Amino acid sequence: MGLESANYFLALPADAADAVVHTLSGDRAGAELTRSSDARLDYRVRDPHRYWIDVHVHRLPEPCLEIRIALTNDEWSIRAPLQRALTPLPVALVGQALRDDEGRTVAVAGEKGWWLRVEEDFGRRREAFVARVGDYNAPLSTDHVYMYVHQTRWNRDNDDELAWHREREIARIEEMWDKAAGDDEVAPPADAEDIESA
Repeated sequence: MGLESANYFLALPADAADAVVHTLSGDRAGAELTRSSDARLDYRVRDPHRYWIDVHVHRLPEPCLEIRIALTNDEWSIRAPLQRALTPLPVALVGQALRDDEGRTVAVAGEKGWWLRVEEDFGRRREAFVARVGDYNAPLSTDHVYMYVHQTRWNRDNDDELAWHREREIARIEEMWDKAAGDDEVAPPADAEDIESA
């Protein structure tokens, strides 16, 4: 999944998980609860035409806030929803390190504009994704990126194959035309004299 998405983790103090859930459930964060269990609550921050950000609150085994952003999202589209979702987080999170999936610190929660550093890191990851896979833009869940890219690429492959067949047919027609034009005298059909004398 790491190749299709940017994943960020923020360790939660034991007593902060409920406060984070309360904040994400409020109207201000713009998050929608999609799944709930004792171990994890899944939220999404989404606009069907612009962005999709998955936010998971893990309660077990250790409390953690996870942010997953599919690399098919444009970096310019995620700034406002990231700011809206992350700014009102509880005071207990201030000073906590937000780490990527390799354990590197990307930002420190509560610092001014910390979501901008998340956006910048996402932009670097997206550049590598575009260089490796191609420029795909779609507000998707991270769970659907592989399927979307596979299906879209498959359709592109079909288009390339159709274009190749079309070019091959045009080349054959041109070859036949050139061959016919290259003959000094084109013989009339065998029954041409019968038609003229009739």
